[in-house]
Formats: sequence, structure tokens, C-alpha cells
Amino acid sequence: MITLWFPDAPCLGETLVRAGGMYDPKGWANRIVGKRHNRAHCEFSGTADSVSQYAFETTLQCQTTCDGKSNPVETTVIRTFNPEEQGLRPGDGYIAQTFITLSSFGSIFSAWAERECLNQAEKQCLDLSRVKDSRFKSASSGTWSMQETPSCASKGVIYSPYDSRFKLSKKSTLGGLFSSDFLKTSGSVRPARPAPCTTRITGHSCFGDCVLLQNDPGGNIPLTLMTGEPYGTDEKTLCADDLIHSIREKKPSPAAALILCREYFARQLLSSRSDGTTCAAFRADPDCSEFLKALSNQK
Repeated sequence: MITLWFPDAPCLGETLVRAGGMYDPKGWANRIVGKRHNRAHCEFSGTADSVSQYAFETTLQCQTTCDGKSNPVETTVIRTFNPEEQGLRPGDGYIAQTFITLSSFGSIFSAWAERECLNQAEKQCLDLSRVKDSRFKSASSGTWSMQETPSCASKGVIYSPYDSRFKLSKKSTLGGLFSSDFLKTSGSVRPARPAPCTTRITGHSCFGDCVLLQNDPGGNIPLTLMTGEPYGTDEKTLCADDLIHSIREKKPSPAAALILCREYFARQLLSSRSDGTTCAAFRADPDCSEFLKALSNQK
């Protein structure tokens, strides 16, 4: 039995919906962000069931361009996404087996997919410094697919692979937390160093729209990773000194470094339990310009 606690918002199956059909924690989201509540997350008591049972095989479509090559190369990579290995756990609205909303699923799955494509690019180009471009194009599993990376700027809807309309593939045992040696720790990157900090990553996040009420006779409530109307937003600044220290010897190209920056930002927000990270549709959009400039000066 899992018991969750949230000071201003529903947990487990206490899903709120409004006339417009969206998951509606707008009131608590605004209060949390306005007060910068330091407990803006559900707390566990008792023993939580393993979320590894929700692992699924994923087919990733990647596009790579190496230095000295003019044309990009399309590749297909098959990996297993294991939410427990990625540091995820039951999030807001979670009900085991029937309403699978895992904390920060959208941002972490996206970061994982981009990183898996970068790992493939590193193999193709023989070195991270020679990766001219690496792109995650799409992900699919069984009857579910995702054609874009969830973001705060997009206006469409991306349905969660855990929505009941989809049947996921669970064949592969490939894939882990990271394929590369650097940035590899127990479930997340190292915490940011305390002040003073020389290089920062600033960005914003959005959350609160992890379900969408469908006006149909069945009364289905689809799970989502993104809609055009998030109800909570937040601004964050993280120190990137540890990231620079971890990857500078690899001399990643700007394209590779951008992906590492995006991954770092998403995982740091999750590990620090930032506002909104217990929402499955949480997504993070970092500005990596200062980081890229600082890393370039390190070479």
C-alpha cells in the first residue's frame, strides 16, 4: 500500500478535472510557485511497489551527422526504458496498474532518448568531438509512438505510453541508465556544487497537465506527456560546474554538449525534487548558452 502526501495538491487517484477537460492543479501550482514551497512534492510512507514492472522496449529513430560528412545518417536503436533505473517513482494521481503517472516521466524519458541517440552518434563518429549533429526523431513501442520532444512551447498533445489505449512492447532487456562512463552515478548526476559557481544553466519548466478528460460515453481519462495548456510554470538556475568537470576531457562538440546540458538540467530538477517534478507531464526547457560558451573556453 502506497501513501503519498502533498501539502496543496491531490495525490494518488484524487484526480481533479475541470470543464475544459484538463488535469487541474492550477490553484495549487500557482501557490507553490508563488511561495516557492520547499515541499512541493508527494511524500512516501510505507513500502512502495517497484516501478520496474512498467519498463518497456522502445524503438528510437535517431539522426546523426559526423564531422566531414555532409549528409545525416538515420539509425534505429532498440532499448528498454526502465523507469526505476531512471530514478522515477509514482507521481501525482498514480494508481498501480490502472493510472500510471510516474514523476517527471516526460522530461526524463526525453532526456534518456536524446542521450541514447547521442550514444549511437558517438559510436558512428568514433568520438564525441566529431558529432556535428545528433537528433532524436521519434520513439515507439507497440501501438504507442511519440514524434516530438515534449516542451513548454509546443501546443499539441502527446499521449503517455501508459495510457490504456496503448499496448507496449516488453521484449528487450537492452539499455541501462547510461551507456557512457562519464556522468554515471547511482540514478542521477552528482548534486551541484555549493557557491561559488562559475557557470550556470537557466531554464524554465511546466507541469500540471498529465491527464486529459475525454468527452466520450466511456468517460475515459487519457494520460498525457504534454498539452498546450500547462497549469504550473517555474524558473530555475542550476550550477553547471560539475557537468563541465565531468565531460571536458571528452571534448564534446557543441551539438553533443547541448544534449548533455539538457539531460543534466532534467535530472538535476528531478533529483532536487523541484516544483512540479511529481507530475508525469513535467518538462524542462534549459538555456544552455552560458554552459556551451564556458565549455568552449575550457578546450
